[in-house]
Amino acid sequence: MDSGQNTTPLLNRHAALFKVLLLGFLVLLMLIPLEYVYSVITERAHLSKSVTRELGESWGRAQTIAGPVLLLPIEEPYVIKVKSPDYTEEKPLYLDETRWNRHNLYILPDAQKITADLTSQTRKRGIYEALLYTADAKARGSFRIPAFETLPIDQEARVHWGQAKLLVHISDLRGSANAPKLLWDKEELQFDVRSDKLHHSVPGNMNWIQAPLPKLAPTSTPVDFAFDVKLKGSSALRFVPLGRESDFALSGDWPHPSFTGAQLPVSNEVRTDGFSAQWQISHLARGLPQVLRDDNDGAKILVQQLRLNAVTTKLLNPVDFYRMSERSAKYGLLFIIVTFGTLFVFEAMGKRRLHVVQYLMVGAAITLFFLLQVSLAEVIGFASAFGLAALACVALVTLYAAKITASFMRGLMLGGLLSGVYGYLFFTLQAEDQAMLMGSLLLLVLLAAAMYATRNFDWYALGERLVPQSPAPAMAGPGKPTEDAGVWGNTWSETETPASDAPKEPEK
Repeated sequence: MDSGQNTTPLLNRHAALFKVLLLGFLVLLMLIPLEYVYSVITERAHLSKSVTRELGESWGRAQTIAGPVLLLPIEEPYVIKVKSPDYTEEKPLYLDETRWNRHNLYILPDAQKITADLTSQTRKRGIYEALLYTADAKARGSFRIPAFETLPIDQEARVHWGQAKLLVHISDLRGSANAPKLLWDKEELQFDVRSDKLHHSVPGNMNWIQAPLPKLAPTSTPVDFAFDVKLKGSSALRFVPLGRESDFALSGDWPHPSFTGAQLPVSNEVRTDGFSAQWQISHLARGLPQVLRDDNDGAKILVQQLRLNAVTTKLLNPVDFYRMSERSAKYGLLFIIVTFGTLFVFEAMGKRRLHVVQYLMVGAAITLFFLLQVSLAEVIGFASAFGLAALACVALVTLYAAKITASFMRGLMLGGLLSGVYGYLFFTLQAEDQAMLMGSLLLLVLLAAAMYATRNFDWYALGERLVPQSPAPAMAGPGKPTEDAGVWGNTWSETETPASDAPKEPEK
């Protein structure tokens, strides 16, 4: 009996602490539905990317234009020992026999210039859409055919000047919208698809088109080339600098480009109706000799240049609502903490105690916002979806909080607080570069508000207020529960009379 009397004041005195710990447990419990919502958003994002990838496969993937490269076959002699016709076991005689190894030289252009104009468009499949483009590229430049003495070959080698080919790399030939023709020193030639690999040592398979050239002759005079190619692609367009002097110029009608890759443009302009950019790259930045041999890892080095040293222009979607939704869902825990903390302050300042289930109801409404946001964004766009989802959830929480706290003004205060946090989150998502700073400032302001709201709390007295005072069972009367109603549950008011305790009519 004494133990119970000593324990009850202790529980009453620390009831506020127990309530805060319970709310902390509820916050952690709400991580389960938040994680589920985040997984749904991620799944929808992957589905959208797969549909975009399928549309890109049908239209054309990210395109890369590299070249041209002049392929020049050569043969170099080597000597082996073979048995003489007079060879016997007693007299083993051998003769020197000359054989020829066939190799290829890759000669890079002296000047390379590509000018391209990009036209964007969107294609939809269901609720998903993909950003596609068509690029009209004009390639101009020149080669200097090196003299025999300057080639990195054996002095007794044979050079097949009449079997030279001009190669151009296009990453996705399915996106070719025309059959390009080569103008070589005022002679028009036809490009065909190269079926052979560049070299057997090069892993994978790369797409090349080639044109057989007329018989070459070493000359110090530049030999001009020109060809036009029209490509369909998606997401990005790349140029590979292979010339001693490489100049690229790209313009397009998409207002959200991103310039990446091995070199940034020397000048660029981004407007509301499109963009333009220019690159100028020397052979020193290219990092390749002017002539490569395929048997000296020349083919591997050339392929590595194609894959790693391209200049890239990406077409970005400025409103990727799946990425926005994923980022906003990471703030879900903050919304729940703010809401639960506000309700706890209302409970401490008022006469109404709130049940655990009521906290969970409000937490469910906050969690539903993120699912509703991505669902609407797939149909009406991110900004409108964010506003409608926030409006619906704020209205729901406001009306429910006004009822459970028995104060419409407090419901409006909670709704106003949530509206402010939602608005601040929206601008934080838009300012991606300053998102961390804005988030830190928001946490600081919320912490300061919580400290100000609870600055006068007597937490020990608050604990005794939060626990209902249950009278002894023998003293129970009308309108009084005979058992403790629970620490966190609502109790009957004095004007209410439970049906089980209603006075009975005397018998006649």
